[in-house]
Amino acid sequence: MDDRHAGRTLVEPVPLRRPARSVAARLGALALAQLLACGAPPSPPIAAAPSAEPAPQPSPQPALDTCPTKAPAPARMPRIRPEHEQLDTWLRLGASDPRFSAPAISRAAIDRHNAEMLRPGLGARYDLLAPVDPAAIHDQIDTRLSFLRAKVDDGRYLTAEGASLAGDLAARLGPIGPLPALTPELRVALDLIPVRCGPLDLGLYTPSLERAFDRNLCSMIRPQEPVQVLMRWSDELLLARTAYVLGWIPSRAALSPRIPDDLQRPYLRGPYQRAPRDLTLRSDDGESIAVPFAARLPSVGGARGRVHLATAGRFVTGAPADGAQLDSSERPLSRRALLTDAFQYLGLPYGWGGYQGGRDCSRFLMDLFAGFGLDLPRHSGDQAIAGEVIELPPDLPEPARARLIDEAHRRGLVLLHFPNHIMLYLGRDDDGVALALHSFAEYLVPCTGRSDGAPEGERETLYTVERVQVSDLELGRGTSRGAFIERLTKITIIAGV
Repeated sequence: MDDRHAGRTLVEPVPLRRPARSVAARLGALALAQLLACGAPPSPPIAAAPSAEPAPQPSPQPALDTCPTKAPAPARMPRIRPEHEQLDTWLRLGASDPRFSAPAISRAAIDRHNAEMLRPGLGARYDLLAPVDPAAIHDQIDTRLSFLRAKVDDGRYLTAEGASLAGDLAARLGPIGPLPALTPELRVALDLIPVRCGPLDLGLYTPSLERAFDRNLCSMIRPQEPVQVLMRWSDELLLARTAYVLGWIPSRAALSPRIPDDLQRPYLRGPYQRAPRDLTLRSDDGESIAVPFAARLPSVGGARGRVHLATAGRFVTGAPADGAQLDSSERPLSRRALLTDAFQYLGLPYGWGGYQGGRDCSRFLMDLFAGFGLDLPRHSGDQAIAGEVIELPPDLPEPARARLIDEAHRRGLVLLHFPNHIMLYLGRDDDGVALALHSFAEYLVPCTGRSDGAPEGERETLYTVERVQVSDLELGRGTSRGAFIERLTKITIIAGV
């Protein structure tokens, strides 16, 4: 999952997978994943080529005279104008570039990327069609439980009531013996299904007890996603995984029957069609099936608009009841197309690990690119190395950072990463201001009289965002966390032929 906030430094449970290698083999290095993450947005257009010196950034939000500890963010981020949140603005900015409507990454390069994500031992995703390796599953579980148990023993993870885990509950996070024989079975989620990081059907929280940040919620499986049930762990829980996460789901989870053999490859390899909004689909025999926005549904042959659907009792084929057009996952991944999809997420709720159905920074990006058939890992740290990576040293001056971002943007689709967060770089507006689209929880604003180097929380206000928004890279300037551009550690380019 991911530490899903752009604001604070929170460490997630150890991913049950080694990090993804950079798809850019030309870099020739296997990057190490961070034990952090988050869910974010899309990659837009190219504005006019910048001059040798990047355009000056706007001044930060004025310091506050009053200094509340916490406040809701405004509907529009500081310095963001209405046109920044309009797709037409970005389509206009990109229209003068001949590459804007051309594929930024070819279908062959997407296929190579996806294969890399599935490489045993190297990828950040699971191949649910491959034989299950019980020893690898055991080691991954043991690593996860060791991490969680250390947090519980140190009092850093508590129950929702603020109590320490004890007795049988604490024992469930202890070392495990040999696993019984695994009996993998492919099924399909019919509703939102929480994936627990550890074998506890309850939340774990830091001492602040913020309910929106459950450290035992690794991700949320969305309706019509394939799920591989590995074994019954207890009366309450099943050990299961999707293509992007391994953990424990409730035994009462809403799942379809087993996916028939002839449908397993379509469900796990595609091609797919994407729901452009919440839809009702109707099966060939008249059954109505609700499908959420961004659901990825396996195509029926080459028929546009016809897909396979799972229900509680069977698998059916159908099409949108209102004649809506589904988006093919094989359509070209151009800047124009990505922008068009990306702005459909604007204003949708943020949610750590899928809390209450929201999307964190990495889930946002994963869903966005999945609509074009490109698979990203679930964690922001892994997404940051799922492409050609440009490392940004901490002492790199801001003008140099800005130049590297703009150069990368001219070459492909760009993700910007700092620990615990990732966002899609949109480019520069008419005034030369660098902007990004991302799903995030919060940002800090300094108060009048704040001194340089003051500790976090001293004379600064935490603004809660909790949605997908356009922002500049200045947010946080003058606070204990610093501006987004100051905090960037990686630029990731998704491109290729």
